[in-house]
Amino acid sequence: MRRQWDDRGSSPIQLAILFPAVILITFLLIQGVLWAYARNIAYIAARSGVAAGRIYEATPRRCGSARARQALDDLAGNMLTGTQVSTAGSSPDTMRVRVGGQALSMLPASI
Repeated sequence: MRRQWDDRGSSPIQLAILFPAVILITFLLIQGVLWAYARNIAYIAARSGVAAGRIYEATPRRCGSARARQALDDLAGNMLTGTQVSTAGSSPDTMRVRVGGQALSMLPASI
């Protein structure tokens, strides 16, 4: 006697339907980790630039930008592309270093 509802073959079909979603979620998680790592590299470079610019009689443009650029060269590799370093808004009392760039992407479209 056969059962009324035959379940044979349902597992491969479920796997075929769910597998693309699992792969997409995995890629999104990896992309999030890459973005966070690139953000951390930029943050470290900016902190290094500020620390160098706060030295007695240092100028923000010369010391701060140069040290931030050096930190990016040492740490970023190909993790950050199109990097830019600026010290806009710095004054004798305030030191600002801004580091920006594009994080490495695993997905075809930018997020």
